[in-house]
Order: sequence, then C-alpha cells, then structure tokens
Amino acid sequence: MSLPPTMRAITISGYGSPDVLTESTLPTPTLSNSDTSRLQSAPRRHGCRRLAPDPNAVLGIDYAGTVVEVGSAVKGIKVGDRVYGKTAGIKGFGTYAEYVKVSTVADVVVKRPEGVSAQQAAGVGVCALTAYVGLVTYGGLSLKVEENKGKEVLVNGASGGVGLFAVQIAKILGAKVVAVASGKNKDFVTKTLGADEFVDYTVKPLKDQLTTNNQFDVFYDAVGMDEGKNWDLAQTILKPGGLFAASAPASHGPVSVGALVGMVGTIAWRAISSSRKYKFITSLPVDQFPNVAKWIEEGKVKLFTTVELPLSDVKKAHELSASGRTVGKIVLIP
Repeated sequence: MSLPPTMRAITISGYGSPDVLTESTLPTPTLSNSDTSRLQSAPRRHGCRRLAPDPNAVLGIDYAGTVVEVGSAVKGIKVGDRVYGKTAGIKGFGTYAEYVKVSTVADVVVKRPEGVSAQQAAGVGVCALTAYVGLVTYGGLSLKVEENKGKEVLVNGASGGVGLFAVQIAKILGAKVVAVASGKNKDFVTKTLGADEFVDYTVKPLKDQLTTNNQFDVFYDAVGMDEGKNWDLAQTILKPGGLFAASAPASHGPVSVGALVGMVGTIAWRAISSSRKYKFITSLPVDQFPNVAKWIEEGKVKLFTTVELPLSDVKKAHELSASGRTVGKIVLIP
C-alpha cells in the first residue's frame, strides 16, 4: 500500500489551555531498517489526560486502526489486521494523527475482537491499564477470584474513563464494589457496569455517607488530584493494611517546582504516617495488559464511547475532558 507523504496531526505549541493545540501537516511516519519490530496503523484514537513532554509534540497515547505496514521481524501481526492499544509514551509523536508508528515490543498492540468497533477500542489502552494497575498490580486484589472473597472495593469517579474499568475489573475478580458518582449516572454504574452499591457524591460529602470503620480493602480514587480529603476519609473507612490507589497524585496547584516538592512531600508523609498503603499510578507496564485484553475478547469488560469528535475538534474534546462531567470515553476520529 502506498502511503501519502504527509498527514494531518495535532501539535501542541506549549503548555496551557486547549488553545495551544493546532492542526498541522506533518510527514507520515515511515519504517526504517532499524524498525524491525514496528508497525504502522491508520488509527482512530482517544487521549486520556496526559502531558506532552515537549512543545510542538503530537499528543495522544491510545489508538485503534488498521495495520498498513509491518517491519520484517514482526510476528503475529500483518497488514490489514485491525488493532488497538497504547503507546509507551508520546516521545514527540503521539496518536493525534492520521498515521502512527508503534512497536510490538515497547507498546501495546492487540488485535481488535469481532464486535468491538474502532471507536470503542480507541478509548481502552491508558484508562483500562490504569484501573488494572491500581487494583491488581499494586496488590489490592488477586487474580485468583477465590482470594478476593469478602473483599470490598470503593471506586470514586465510577462513571469516568478510569472508573468504569475499575468497577468492572473489581467485579470480574469477585469483589463487592461500592461506586461513587453523580446521581444522574446511577443506572449506568449499577445496571450496566454492575456495581453492588451506589453513592451520590452530589447529595452530601462522602465523609457523611461513608461512615463504617474499616469497611474497604481498596479505595480506588479514579478522580485523583484530591487535596487530602479522600486520603483523610480512607483513614477511617479503609482497613489497616488496605490499599488507597489514585489515578493521579494529590494536587498542589498548577505545575511548578513548588507543586512538585509539595507532591513529593505528601507522598513521603502518607507512606510513613499511616497503616494504609498509598499508591498513585506512576507507570503503565505494557506486559500487564494481556489480562485486560482477554477480558475484553471474552466480553467480560464492556467498552463505552460516549463522545466521538473529528480530529479538528480536539480543543472541544480537551475542554470536555477537563470538565470532568463526561461519562465513558471521548474519541477523536481522523
């Protein structure tokens, strides 16, 4: 297949509001002699909230699409395969583009099951793996269902991109799930995702609704960026030795040296001052994804895309994401 020499992509001119995002024309990625374990796909993609490493980088980590070229050493993937996954990092060239080059070694590259659309698959990689790492990799739940009998998991932000996966994974692994979200999303969280109990955070503060001491084995904060109130609540409702896992570290204001120092100090203090374990997701190892992919293929994990926007509407997509009010995933389509 002959690829066009250039492609549409979204670049970032600096840090700031969505206004720094610009549609640009860039050279189409090509395979070199050293790219023997890489492939190209023409993807649809979604980006969870992540920072670009450098100005003028192409944003985006998740993708879904069709393979149009493979390296000579690639095994199990061929031209024409429908794939999805996530890159190991942006490295200047993310997935907000018509074409992307990914590695079958360093990135997540999984064949898309029948019945799963590209739009659905494009929102899986980062958020599903974030949920899995927080629940399983960090030791809150075991992959052996029988070992999770009687365990209870609280998922804060259950209707969001990470939370919807956390609820489903915890249920697959046999735990009881109490889900926190806005009351308008109750049916989605309980009837569709399968949460056992529901807490509406808009009614009154969580500390006034969750009052049972030592109730939970895991407190998964899929909202993240809390200023301490959820961690303080965990000291009461989380069992000693229980796991508090967050999709992002405690917030200390806008990005700055002072905020970074404050974050490090908070992490250190939480590590030594409580009998509860504190973890936030610092990395997403690609070797942890196969279990999630298997559950998706088996239909145990349901996929949801609620907003589909053309690539040119990337600013609107980021504004929606920043609002924290969307249910499920936001996907950009080239």
